[in-house]
Amino acid sequence: MNDSRLPTILFCVLLLFAVLECVHVYPQLPDVMTSHFTGRGVPNGWQPKPAFFLLFGVVIVVGTIPAFIVPRLLPSIPEDKINLPNKSYWLAPQRRERSWRSFRGQMAWWGCALLFLLLYGMSQAVNANLPRIGYFDWQGMWYALGGFLLFTTLWIIHLLRHFYSVPDSRSSTHG
Repeated sequence: MNDSRLPTILFCVLLLFAVLECVHVYPQLPDVMTSHFTGRGVPNGWQPKPAFFLLFGVVIVVGTIPAFIVPRLLPSIPEDKINLPNKSYWLAPQRRERSWRSFRGQMAWWGCALLFLLLYGMSQAVNANLPRIGYFDWQGMWYALGGFLLFTTLWIIHLLRHFYSVPDSRSSTHG
């Protein structure tokens, strides 16, 4: 999980499929779409089709900020402003770049999970507006949200375990 290339590629592939799906379904959707649902899938918000897709695009862009942009900016922040367990170890000159690369990779995986959740929610909203489907799978949405929360919990544990652990002196000469 130290390299951000694979999750970045996965993120881009998911995004590409989402754009292609939006292009495909856009003409099939009504001019005013059901855009918000209760926890049981009952519609309770509507908006014009262009506004729905614009808002969705904005949400995705905002979601990329913590996943891909912040991790690239962190190395330029002065070390005394960074709150990191075992900071002197992980940001030592010989490990600094590897630590930031690891953090970027871990954040990119979280970004993929967030994008998946957003795309699933959008697909359900779109499905509810398509005449051939016509409903929002609220149970599936709850499962997707639960999966995201479980992933995030395990991801946080992994992240904390990584940065709270400091290899002993014998293995630190190799890492």
